[in-house]
Amino acid sequence: MFKICLFVFLLGTYSLFSQVGINTAAPDPSAMLEVKSDNSGMLMPRLTTAQKTAIATPATGLLVYDIDQESFSFYNGTAWVAIGGTSAANDFTGWADYVDTIHDTDNPFIVGDISSSISPNRVTLPNNAGTIRDTQKPIDVTTFYDSASQSITGRNGDGVNIVIEFKARPNTTTESRLTIAIDIGAPVNEIYTRDFVLSKGKDVEHFYLSSFNAYTLGTWQANGGLVKVSCTASTDIYDIRYVITRTHKAR
Repeated sequence: MFKICLFVFLLGTYSLFSQVGINTAAPDPSAMLEVKSDNSGMLMPRLTTAQKTAIATPATGLLVYDIDQESFSFYNGTAWVAIGGTSAANDFTGWADYVDTIHDTDNPFIVGDISSSISPNRVTLPNNAGTIRDTQKPIDVTTFYDSASQSITGRNGDGVNIVIEFKARPNTTTESRLTIAIDIGAPVNEIYTRDFVLSKGKDVEHFYLSSFNAYTLGTWQANGGLVKVSCTASTDIYDIRYVITRTHKAR
């Protein structure tokens, strides 16, 4: 009798650790745990963002509900990633704009005449991001633009759309050519070069707008992207604004 009882006990222990069913005696063979109910759900641990990020050495795959972000979050081995939710900030796509508040029509940024230079000799277009609207940026993006380094940040191959806006006012009557590029540093350097002809003469205001899609992997992610500008004649630039949208979150 003792041997029979021991066998039954060991069999039950094996069954307990192989699969667990709650409100079901026959959990699905593909599940380690199956919970059945027709009138209630399963409640995950509910934490604030601060409490979540304070978890020491979270396991890959750890799942919690973030009450600040109003979404589930799981740890992917490197960072917490939001899953769905009702937050005003989208999980994957979103935008922000950054407006320079230093250079206006009375205090422009002056791009010098580089027509005699062998190289473009472009300079960084200043934007102090004195005004920022970023309530619609994705919840995992701290900023699209770092005003300290004046660079557009890159993340792991994300797809982004970048809009560059400003006003340009030539200081000469001759026709000139304004050139914009994104400098992501060595070994790639300048990409997405755009030319804009200023043809209406001295002190005539032109509105510049350039929009392009890009992906921010490798060199861009490591160095950031500087907006570079040059002109074949002295030109005032002011009312500078960047609008940056993540169109696709890289895997």
